[in-house]
Amino acid sequence: MSYTREPNKVGAASARRVSARDATPLLSEPVRKKRDTYKTMQHRSGQQVESQESSMSIRIACGLIEAVEQMGIARGELLRAAQIDCEQLLREDACVPSSVVYRICELALDLTRDPALGLHWAERLSAPAFNPVSNLVAHSGSLREGLESLSKFHRLFSDQPSFKISERGDKVTVQCFNLAGATPRMQRFASEMLVVGVTRLIRSFSPQAQVDSVSFAYAMPEYGSEYARVLDIAPSFDQPATGIVFDRALMNVVSLHRDEDVHEALRAVAERRIRRLTQDAPFTSRVRDLLVEQGRTQQPDMNGVARTLGLSKRSLRRRLVSEGSSYKAVVKEALAIVAKQYLRDRRLTIQETAYEMGFADTSTFHRAFKRWTGRTPSVYRAPDYEQSA
Repeated sequence: MSYTREPNKVGAASARRVSARDATPLLSEPVRKKRDTYKTMQHRSGQQVESQESSMSIRIACGLIEAVEQMGIARGELLRAAQIDCEQLLREDACVPSSVVYRICELALDLTRDPALGLHWAERLSAPAFNPVSNLVAHSGSLREGLESLSKFHRLFSDQPSFKISERGDKVTVQCFNLAGATPRMQRFASEMLVVGVTRLIRSFSPQAQVDSVSFAYAMPEYGSEYARVLDIAPSFDQPATGIVFDRALMNVVSLHRDEDVHEALRAVAERRIRRLTQDAPFTSRVRDLLVEQGRTQQPDMNGVARTLGLSKRSLRRRLVSEGSSYKAVVKEALAIVAKQYLRDRRLTIQETAYEMGFADTSTFHRAFKRWTGRTPSVYRAPDYEQSA
């Protein structure tokens, strides 16, 4: 996820965006795997999934299985179809390849015969569904604090980004990302979940709030009327991007249900789980993820990065060399990730992307991007190349 802030002045120049660590996995090419089974599952606190494919928390699969049960489908039927051992669902810190979760979603759509399952599941979700993050967000002091928590701890759900937030003038936009490797039906399911979830979150802080607009980057499905019922607004379809636009003032409305003690306790739990996630990660990945999360589009200071990781500059350099990398190489990879994320946002021109990346002119950005990726920005943005990537 990335987060954009600018002064609250209509027409003000855009502030530099801050891109989150969660943008990373979209850039990894999916690896062809052997027959999909849950044997590839590993604990998040231990060894990572043996693939460059992105992964998701087992909690997402458990939540969907529970929702399908409530619709009258026996748990065993879905588990057998998905080739899942029931005992594996009890490993709360486990992660699974995204393709496994996608398959569960596709099976759920088939077994329930509910094409609008994404809308209906999101409509019924309760705060404890994805603890500790869902309750952490629910006990936040404001919508802004809740969204910032969701951004910071998104990795507890997935290492693939699902959305970004932009603040421009007096409006806020939440834009949905495309999921790497997802079918159109799976992407629609994810888009429905995100849009309904964010809309419900806004109204949990401001019950009478109305969003300005909702858009989807696909044609209206046959159950199009359900969107207006669930969202309480008629959305637009066949748009350049999937997203929600709402009044910026809603970000700072104080929640009547805030509980600072509960919030701090839940935040501590989430932070411990994030530490377990990252403690065994290679330093190459940790440095890259930190740079992407902080959105440093200028040459970042190695001393500062080392301090954040609890190391000296010399120790960090030695760790990277032992992994066959260098700080310069990791910075190059991080800059490429941030640039690609901007280029996927078709509302930004290449010139605007160059500005967001801190370049004075487009030609310099072109040369830098080609040096980082071997492709020009125009080629990367071409539909044929995006699909192959």
